[in-house]
Amino acid sequence: MEPVFYWIIAAVILGAIELFTGTLVLAMVGVGAVLAGIGAALGAPFWLQAVLFGAGSLASIFGLRPFLKQALESDSGGDRTPRVFGTRAIEGAEARVLTKVDLSGGLVEIHGDNWTAFPLEPDQVLEPGDSVTVVEIKGATVIVWKQS
Repeated sequence: MEPVFYWIIAAVILGAIELFTGTLVLAMVGVGAVLAGIGAALGAPFWLQAVLFGAGSLASIFGLRPFLKQALESDSGGDRTPRVFGTRAIEGAEARVLTKVDLSGGLVEIHGDNWTAFPLEPDQVLEPGDSVTVVEIKGATVIVWKQS
């Protein structure tokens, strides 16, 4: 396989992973991979492709990322409330209990998605239909709390 395809595959993978992190770092490294891929397509030797990758990644991280991050985090309104992406957007959200949630776990619905859930307080048992608040996310599990 030609080197250009490796660089493009790397850029696509980095971009896909970036969708889950929301930090923009991997997207900027993906920009470096695209630049290296362009170099490979033009017949540049591998050492020049590596230089293009490194320089493009660093220039993107330190030159482009701060502006993109500021644009994404600031609201278009006057209050300048930061936007939150990824799993951080779920913390504090309302959830509906689908199956009984106790120390052995349970199931809640958050924004149309089902999540495995555990109660914040060990003695708390949440019944189906209860409205709860997401307190924390641990991997693919949420910790929920219902005000008594």
